[in-house]
Amino acid sequence: MTSPQISVIVPVHNVQDHIGACLTSLRDQSFTDFEAIVIDDGSSDDSPARLRAAIGEDTRFQVIQQENRGLSGARNVGLNKAKGTFIAFLDGDDRYAPEFLEHMHAALAQSGADWVACGLRNMYADGGSDTHSTIHDAPVLDPDAGPCLWPLSTWDEVIAHFPSAWNKLYRRSLIEGLHYDEGTWYEDHAFFLRAAARTQTLLHLPEPLYLQTRGRAGQITTSDSDQVFDQITVLDTLADLMAGPEKPDGTQALARLAHRLFYERGTILHDPDRRTRFLTAARDWLAARGLPPRPGPERPPSWALELTGTCPLSVIIPWDGQDDPLRVTATTLAQQSQAGIETLIVADDAATAARGAALASEAGLHEPRGLCSDRPGPGPARNTGLTQAQGELVVFADAGDRLLPDTLARWTDSMLRDAADLGLSQFHMGRREDSPVHQGFHDMALLGTEPPETGPLPLNADRALALHCYPTAKIFRRSFLNAHGLRYGCGTRSDWQIGIGATLSARKALYFAWPGVESAEAAECRQLWTAQIAPAALAQMLDEAWESWPQDIRDALPKNWAKRLYTRALWEVWSFSDLSPKQRSRFRFEAIRELRQRRWLWQSGPFDPYLSTAIYGLVTPSAPRP
Repeated sequence: MTSPQISVIVPVHNVQDHIGACLTSLRDQSFTDFEAIVIDDGSSDDSPARLRAAIGEDTRFQVIQQENRGLSGARNVGLNKAKGTFIAFLDGDDRYAPEFLEHMHAALAQSGADWVACGLRNMYADGGSDTHSTIHDAPVLDPDAGPCLWPLSTWDEVIAHFPSAWNKLYRRSLIEGLHYDEGTWYEDHAFFLRAAARTQTLLHLPEPLYLQTRGRAGQITTSDSDQVFDQITVLDTLADLMAGPEKPDGTQALARLAHRLFYERGTILHDPDRRTRFLTAARDWLAARGLPPRPGPERPPSWALELTGTCPLSVIIPWDGQDDPLRVTATTLAQQSQAGIETLIVADDAATAARGAALASEAGLHEPRGLCSDRPGPGPARNTGLTQAQGELVVFADAGDRLLPDTLARWTDSMLRDAADLGLSQFHMGRREDSPVHQGFHDMALLGTEPPETGPLPLNADRALALHCYPTAKIFRRSFLNAHGLRYGCGTRSDWQIGIGATLSARKALYFAWPGVESAEAAECRQLWTAQIAPAALAQMLDEAWESWPQDIRDALPKNWAKRLYTRALWEVWSFSDLSPKQRSRFRFEAIRELRQRRWLWQSGPFDPYLSTAIYGLVTPSAPRP
């Protein structure tokens, strides 16, 4: 009996919802001269029945049932049974494109290469998909470009390719005698390196011919399990392989590979204790091998900080004791893709602070700290948090606000990559999908004729005075705040003091032209904005800011800076506080008296473009409305 051209090895374990489509994609291949060795590796679900239903009477398929030995054990059984001149692998939850075997076989036949790899299409549960070339250093390639022979003369060139078994077709002669290491996860790497040590090239087809299911429960690559520590064991094996004489540059390549694998494993670890232990194990392994403790620039800078034991970000939340607003914000922090966040809950007394930390922990945050402020109010609470924070960067979040899941990761890595002191973001005014977006400045005309894009944003005094100082939509470099002595105020509008001061002091600021935050607009979450504050108190807040700012900030301010901010404060109280007619009359009287006493009345604008007629007439009594 003639042996088939290709043997396809299909390990199956508890993939009942996918195995039918997997085997159907193999049955429907345009290249028909193959055998399929299907290994049921001790499935406990309905996979055995469904795989047999999918195979039907097709004699090209043989089924082997065994007790569970793991993916490596199943593949090894297939290798021992395979009769084909060429060998391929197909995981039981994935699929081949109809032309997979045809195009891969033709490429090897025409080139004479030892093996060929193809591009990948990731298939998501929501029906979406994306592609990857399966080459780390060139993730996007023209799918119509045709086959290309990639050199494997150094280990650095080898590790540029996905080590996966499933997107390749091998000549039997290349892998004769090779087997997968059993009893461990991440088994593909060692098999791939052993095969690569035997050849000097890898043929590559950029077509996404392999369809990989993503997001399936139980997948090894997404499992938050202690078996992640198998990566250390596998790296020991890889280090021995790359120290061999077959190819040069083993140490350099090992460092790159180790950092890539530690990062890939780290991104799936959400259990705080396991993540901490894994980071420690990674640091120890790198040190024991004499490899660089920090990854290269291809890894996110926040991960580099975490790996070396530095906290990337502190989030400080002043809390007045209301449970629901804190629970909302803590929940969104627990859902952030940015890991390694330090959370500080700051209240006016120790008991409330401890209760806030317990509530945040219940919401899923890792070891939130409760701190007692030395003075009452949100401004002093934020300052207390800043003195205790350990993060390279700091965000001051208001309880009740929601941060969208990728917000902190995008802010943090952008700030670290650009060595920025300050980040300013757009935000939703409300916690609804249709909430309006605030662009972050009260007068966008001061930023130019075109809306600013995400990236560096030059700042000046006019732009600083137009800044919306809403705290949650800002991110600061902690050392920058400390170096300039910038702090929140103690009274009303305490965020103006640090927001404007930071804007005038920052050497480099970034603008995020997308809304990363949903502000809580409920009255209980915005009591500072709805409070009936006297005009004299609003003016005193500007005195406090002036006294707190260093001389360089004072020198940068125009002469009318105080009136511009005072006018905005008057408008906010007038617009958002529930003032009776009698209170409005008194408010006007006191505001005019303050304007006259401080000699602000006769100063000109510019003023915020939305200023109401009532307030405009109050601050410029002799001027017509523009």
